[in-house]
Amino acid sequence: MGGELMLSGYGQERRRGFLAPRQSRERRAIGERAELELASLLNSSRQEEVKAMLRKRLTEDGMQDIYDVGHLAQELAAGDQFIASLLIPIVQEFARTTARDVRDFGRGL
Repeated sequence: MGGELMLSGYGQERRRGFLAPRQSRERRAIGERAELELASLLNSSRQEEVKAMLRKRLTEDGMQDIYDVGHLAQELAAGDQFIASLLIPIVQEFARTTARDVRDFGRGL
């Protein structure tokens, strides 16, 4: 019985010595993975935030450009129906193209 106690005590100490470093390595690895995942998530959210800010700016600038082109077409036509009929399709195509550019922004990135 005394021998059994010695052997089991000896085996447990030795086992504990081997498990402690392994557990701490595993915990360290888990912590490192968690930090990497968090950093990746933050990076991803920042990218989405930047895309949203750029899309908003692109939309605002596009709307202003469409307004400017329409106003310029109105000035160029100066009440002449024939010139207005030539300029209207150009302004409409510009508006469609600008809207498509805003809608498609960031899809290829």
